[in-house]
Amino acid sequence: MLNTKLIGLLKTLSNKEFSKFREFIYSPFFNKNEKIRQLGDYILEYAPDFESPLLKKQLVFPSLFGSISYNELQINNIISDLLQLLYDFMAQIQLQQRSPLQKYLLLEELLNRDTPIHIDRNAKRFKNILSKSKVRNYEYFHHEYLLYEKLDQSVISHAKRSFDKNLQLQSDNLDLYFFSNKLRMACDMTSRNIVIQAGYRCDFLDDILNYYEKNHRGFQDYPALSIYHTVLKIIQNSEDEVSYQKLKGDLIQHQDLFPKLELWNLYKYAINFCIKKINSGKSTYYQELLDLYKILLDNKIIFPNGYLSQWTFKNIITVSSHLEAFDWTEKFIEQYESYLIPEERFNAITYNRATLFNAQKNYAGALQTLHNVEFTDSSYHLGAKIIQLKSYYELEETEALYALIEAFRKYILRNKDISDYRKKANNNLLKITKGIYQLKVNGPAMTTSAYNQKRRNIDTKLKTLNPIANKDWLEEIFEKV
Repeated sequence: MLNTKLIGLLKTLSNKEFSKFREFIYSPFFNKNEKIRQLGDYILEYAPDFESPLLKKQLVFPSLFGSISYNELQINNIISDLLQLLYDFMAQIQLQQRSPLQKYLLLEELLNRDTPIHIDRNAKRFKNILSKSKVRNYEYFHHEYLLYEKLDQSVISHAKRSFDKNLQLQSDNLDLYFFSNKLRMACDMTSRNIVIQAGYRCDFLDDILNYYEKNHRGFQDYPALSIYHTVLKIIQNSEDEVSYQKLKGDLIQHQDLFPKLELWNLYKYAINFCIKKINSGKSTYYQELLDLYKILLDNKIIFPNGYLSQWTFKNIITVSSHLEAFDWTEKFIEQYESYLIPEERFNAITYNRATLFNAQKNYAGALQTLHNVEFTDSSYHLGAKIIQLKSYYELEETEALYALIEAFRKYILRNKDISDYRKKANNNLLKITKGIYQLKVNGPAMTTSAYNQKRRNIDTKLKTLNPIANKDWLEEIFEKV
């Protein structure tokens, strides 16, 4: 029982949802099977962790079937039925949160029953729901399409032959839905093709862009299209700083037109643009990046499901520490540590304390703090190795630095979770760090000619290699040798 799919899915429910699910199980409309109710009561007694040894199938069986001999198939069937009921419960949760979909399904049923009075009444309610919503993204156009589809069907079913606007509105909103959603998907596909060489093919994209750029039917006036068009431009051209600034301004101006999850995904494109600029040596984009994060925090856009991702937490502290905004960083940790998922909290805070110590030049403290971090992900591995790299360099721990560079290079080569872009950026970091350190240590014993030649070689690499992780740090230490 402990390892069933049912238990795993139940663990995702909140305390309020446990109570609602129990009510759902007892609703005769959804379930009349007494054995399913009994199993639900038994299991829910051990919520929310479901770790009790009493949840073994052999111990649950007698509470459902009495003193008859244990039958694996019987207990498995009831577990399967309860799992299906849990699926139905989750579908109901989603349906309750989607009023337009409820109205669409209601109109479908009313059409089947040929009840024009009720169709008109509920169509007005459907329109009212859409008009009250501030959201105007691709889903909105889809809902508008569904509404006018049903209204058009209602007109046809009553043999009205005169012109009716519903068919035209249905077509117009289908176009808007198609174009806005295809642009959204094109951005995702293009981004993934660059990062992981996925090889996605976005059919009709050239035609879509042609229609948009000719401003067909005023497409450029719809932020659901114009913003994704701008996103596509900055993905395709990481040098397009004008489009980046336009995207940033449009996201601030039109943030009410998108659900927060979609808005967060849009901001990620702006964030990735800044990161690429930083990796290409444009250190001014650190401040741009922190400004984006502040907008996301202030407007509560950055909390999907009510939590702050440990990776977003890490990125914010990395950026603010680099800018030496130490007071702001300390306040950020205090204010937002409770937003981290509880089981990830200790690791996230500990690692990021090490990041902060490193930025404050407390290298010994950074190295000591890293000993308490559990490296569960490649992002923590990479980040920790970079902290170690900087610390060993600054402390002039020669043997430790060279050993780390070699181990770091092997880790990057073998790890399949790291994108080619990040592999290249970090390999270039290691290559140049080693060269600068050798110049730092051996420089005093070198001839002037050899020293100057070594400096020129490093300077050329800094200017020509791309991307380079932590390029600004490399430029800073290079100036000092």
